Amino acid sequence: MVSFILVIAFTIFAFLESFSYAIYEIKINQNKSGGITLISLALVGLIFPISVYLTK
Repeated sequence: MVSFILVIAFTIFAFLESFSYAIYEIKINQNKSGGITLISLALVGLIFPISVYLTK
């Protein structure tokens, strides 16, 4: 149970960091394609580890 909580905490932290950088790319650097790509990868990085952990 503790390891599951750590997995969730780490994935949420990584998602927030990646999402924040994606917003920075979109707003400051005017790089919409890079920002959208980062957001989609952040969502995959949020969902995939949790689903893999739950299926094992």
